Amino acid sequence: MSFQKLKCKYYNSLLKRKLLISPKVIVQLDGGICSQMHQYLLGQYYAQQAFAVRYDLAFYKEWGSDLNNQFVRNFDLLRAFPYLEFKEASALAVDVYRKRYYNVGNNTGKRVDDFSFLQKQPPVYLGGYYHLPANLWLAMFHSIFKMSLEVLDDPNKKFCQAIDKKANSVAVHVRRGDLKVEVFDYGKPASLKYFQAAVDMFRMRFPDAYFYFFSDEPDWVSKVLLPQLSLVDEGQVVNLNGSDKGYMDLFLIAHCKHQITSKGTLGKYGALLADNSAKVVVLCDDEIEYCWKELLMNPIFL
Repeated sequence: MSFQKLKCKYYNSLLKRKLLISPKVIVQLDGGICSQMHQYLLGQYYAQQAFAVRYDLAFYKEWGSDLNNQFVRNFDLLRAFPYLEFKEASALAVDVYRKRYYNVGNNTGKRVDDFSFLQKQPPVYLGGYYHLPANLWLAMFHSIFKMSLEVLDDPNKKFCQAIDKKANSVAVHVRRGDLKVEVFDYGKPASLKYFQAAVDMFRMRFPDAYFYFFSDEPDWVSKVLLPQLSLVDEGQVVNLNGSDKGYMDLFLIAHCKHQITSKGTLGKYGALLADNSAKVVVLCDDEIEYCWKELLMNPIFL
């Protein structure tokens, strides 16, 4: 038996007997800033039940990239929300919990409305992907995540000031990268016709609408998408932040008055961070997106 296996066996023995090591809830974190927010929120549900919660950050040490290994994924949660209480799980704890106490999420592979995992008690490792009851998730989202522009660097702060000068600013999130092709968990990517319809709707509703385009492939937006939208002086591609600073784009998106979203969650989380009754949020008319009806005040599906 290897030394590592001996350590894991001894750790688990102490854990079972609650000697020196108290049982915990360990939550796996992965992906970009929105995934991190969602998974942190999941852990905080258990923290509210007075359980000890730790987070597994192995993804950022072992992989740290999107599905295509094209765009970096950093652990940015504490850069975006530095006030959060956060404790990382030890490598030994992660090794033991993954092997012995793994629970597969109810949104892993197939989304099911089975919330029995909310009754789990430590020791448990929450792996995969989860969704919570909408009313519970939304209340926790708004109580946990408070946007502060102080986390932005100077160029992004100045850009917020420019956004403020537009009467009807519209953030357009164009997710490309690993979601520019059909993916089981997200469905088909947002089409050119979708963006055309969304932009046209805003121009009719708000003649002074100004569009800010955010994308992991800004060159594609400039060369392919924008020529299809007939925008002259009513929009621009925002190219301040790469995928390594996605949380700054999230705050810029949130700073806009309205949002046009695509697959993925950056545009939707940006809308939620500053949701209000005057905000209009456009989503793809796709069954996969319909869960957002319960979360946004004024969603429009096109």
